[in-house]
Amino acid sequence: MLRSTFTNSMNKVFVVIILLISTLSSHGQIDCRSTKHGHRTNGSHKDLRDLDPMDILHQRITLDLTLGNTIAGDCMIRAVPRIGTADRIMLDLAALTVDSVTFEDGTLSFTHVGELLEIIFQTPIGTEDTIGFSVHYHGDPIVDASGFGGFYTATSLTYNLGVAFQSIPHSYGRVWFPCMDNFTERNTYEFLIKTSGGRKAWCNGELVEHIQLAGDTVVSHWRIDETIPAYLASVAAANFAVARDTFPNISGGSTPVELIAFPSDTAGMKNSFIHLRDAFDHFETLFGPYRWDRVGYVLTPNGAMEHSTSIHYPRSIATGSLQYEATMAHELAHHWFGNLVTCDRAEEMYINEGFAEYLSYLFLEQVNGRDDYMNEVRNNHRNMVHRAHLIDEGWWALNEVPQEWTYGEHSYNKGADVLHTLRSYLGDDAFSEGLTSFLGTFAFRPVNTTTLRDHLSLHTGMDMSDFFADWIEQPGWAAFEIEEFNATPDGNGYVVDLTVQQKLRGPASFYNNVPVTVATFGQDPSVVQRDTVMMGGEVTTIQLHTPFEPVMVWLNDDDRISLAQTGITDTIGNTGSINTSLANFEMVSQGGDSVTVRIDQYWVAPDEGEFDEPYAYILSPDRYWRISGNWTEASRFTARVFYDGRNTLSGNLDPGLMRDTLDFAFHEDSLVLLHRSGPNSPWVEWADDVNVFGNPTDGYGRINVDSLRTGEYTFAWRKSPTGINGSLMATTDWTIHPNPAQGHVWVGSDQDELRGRLSLIDACGRTVREVNYSGRTMRIGLDGMAQGTYTIHFTPRSGPRAFIGSFVVEP
Repeated sequence: MLRSTFTNSMNKVFVVIILLISTLSSHGQIDCRSTKHGHRTNGSHKDLRDLDPMDILHQRITLDLTLGNTIAGDCMIRAVPRIGTADRIMLDLAALTVDSVTFEDGTLSFTHVGELLEIIFQTPIGTEDTIGFSVHYHGDPIVDASGFGGFYTATSLTYNLGVAFQSIPHSYGRVWFPCMDNFTERNTYEFLIKTSGGRKAWCNGELVEHIQLAGDTVVSHWRIDETIPAYLASVAAANFAVARDTFPNISGGSTPVELIAFPSDTAGMKNSFIHLRDAFDHFETLFGPYRWDRVGYVLTPNGAMEHSTSIHYPRSIATGSLQYEATMAHELAHHWFGNLVTCDRAEEMYINEGFAEYLSYLFLEQVNGRDDYMNEVRNNHRNMVHRAHLIDEGWWALNEVPQEWTYGEHSYNKGADVLHTLRSYLGDDAFSEGLTSFLGTFAFRPVNTTTLRDHLSLHTGMDMSDFFADWIEQPGWAAFEIEEFNATPDGNGYVVDLTVQQKLRGPASFYNNVPVTVATFGQDPSVVQRDTVMMGGEVTTIQLHTPFEPVMVWLNDDDRISLAQTGITDTIGNTGSINTSLANFEMVSQGGDSVTVRIDQYWVAPDEGEFDEPYAYILSPDRYWRISGNWTEASRFTARVFYDGRNTLSGNLDPGLMRDTLDFAFHEDSLVLLHRSGPNSPWVEWADDVNVFGNPTDGYGRINVDSLRTGEYTFAWRKSPTGINGSLMATTDWTIHPNPAQGHVWVGSDQDELRGRLSLIDACGRTVREVNYSGRTMRIGLDGMAQGTYTIHFTPRSGPRAFIGSFVVEP
């Protein structure tokens, strides 16, 4: 009975639509270009929206997709005032022509200027009244200038993507039906989509029925009873095939699963989605029940877009490979973060996208293990601390990202990075339970940072004010570095006293109450004690007790917290090497025992400290390294460290260093690598073997290190450079022999004119011997010098000191 009645009404609806196309209304006829321009510059739009008290309850979209590249639609809307009375409703509709607005007693007057559709009621209505009306419209729907977002029409496939990367506001339901196009208005939907030629439509929710009209024309009737914002409404129509499954759910029932694609694509799609069940189960376990009618993915040329229950997913990444399965998980994750709860402002898009991206990491952890998860976290963090502010053209707080960068690095990837830190703050159980409670409490509602902070504080019993103030509500990053380390015997163990300094990257203020892992090691690196210590402010003093004699202390080596510090712990043998992008450092063994090494790259300026030099340097404001490990005198390593001040996304490692000052012009020939054995030791020039790769002014090259020791390293440049190219030093060849040496060493050059001083420096950066140099070859006695590796530096009578080589003293 229902079906026959509905079929008759549908035939009448489409007859009316076709007639309306030939008798166009004069209201609001606009072109695509003026619509976009007018909307982006119309500052009154949001103000008008804020004054509009209407709440949409339900929309039924009747759409004719048999007209080629154009569409004709009828959107029935039921709405009610939120408070007081209302005599109008404001809607959004872009680049489509409104033919009329009708209700049960006739027509309603309207204006359609730019993207703003204002409909005037015949009489004011109150909160006890529900008004129903229909907007009849047609036209050629638009696609966002970025290429992502809008309504795509083609002979074989028609579909939408509900957000626009460039247009503001980004919610993009308005390009195919009238709506309140924001992230806060939610309502239920019905879809009656007319197609032909074997095509059928897939929309949100559940299929009610397919209604056969004349010939090969069919109407697909869909309904979603959960409320969603307009940007999550969806349609895709083609000659699709469907692969069906069901997943047992945490509520004791089963959830239908539909993978929709062209027949030739279904096999590849199924193979690419073999871990979909793992994602579904894991997300339910961590964050509560899946609260939607079904799981649905539709393959489309562009995507991915998380339309509720009908995700539009790129064909190009569902060809049978598992390479992009994290994207599959990301889109499913939106059914908890983004669709179930939605950020109430685009500026807080991390609530949608940052959470979904982080859940894709949790999926990888579940499927591939903890190591794979940590690899994702570390690599993403390294990219964020290096270049998020470069790609997004600014340092942004996660809750105030400008709308030009709503779908940028901060919202997605820094958001995910910070959520890894949130998990470490709370612990796994509280993280899962707190967010499950948050989702249950605010399901199908808009939320914001304050809502999230306060609920987590209430549910977990942990005051989250500092976390949100530090990590969400301000830009930039923090780093913690050890300034002093002392160990004192105490009974059967040792008292360890640490002074930790906080430094900042970007326009951040000091962080507070940060739970940082302190790893204290004995001489054998397998002997380790790990403590979680709360740090904050500019300086933190710490006292720990260990049952063994500590020889080194590392901070955050487990990467539980996303600080302005990236690095690696590894073991290197007598012929091994370490080459890590996490630390931008390459280390090669030249023999000796196998040792454990920690290489930390701090993305902050080093301490100025003291200089064991008769002239001054400009230290890098960008980064420095800390190298530590259980090295012995027999350990011998070389290193290569790349500098890169190029204004590119892959470069920009050292932009602050490679700038002219008021008094000096930068030149790569002036670059050196400084070293100090610890925070209380002076900086000494350690290496100046600069390879400029043929261009000394492009800001890219490498410094080679002949003798790597533990301690700190940083790039610097001489304030009064001599210029290696063209100077006497540049053409000097030095010899050091014998090497290894016993009792004495010969140092010589091929330049008779050189006069100055030779300095021998030990592995701790101390000058242990100095002699005047005034000839081609000089014998230097080694009496009293301990076994180990030493470097030799030459200081001419005018000009800076230069590294000339290294040698080993044997007993």
